[in-house]
Amino acid sequence: MSDPPTTPRREFIYRTIQLLMLGDVALGLVLLVLGLFVFESPALAVGGAVLAGMGLGLALIYRMLARRSASPTAGTAATRQNPHQLRR
Repeated sequence: MSDPPTTPRREFIYRTIQLLMLGDVALGLVLLVLGLFVFESPALAVGGAVLAGMGLGLALIYRMLARRSASPTAGTAATRQNPHQLRR
């Protein structure tokens, strides 16, 4: 079976979510620094670290999804011509 045709709209959505997750990482790092140095609150520091870690993981997942749904004109690195080709 072949994959259904993808639209650039899906790629845009995945890229937007990826940017939001990178903002989430930045917010988590800010909370981490505030918890360690300003408020001296270990709970705030741990919460910021967890938020940054989860945001980074989700950003990587959505990056992979955006590359998968890229248009065929985006280059050969993002797409395959048939299911038996390896992705690199």
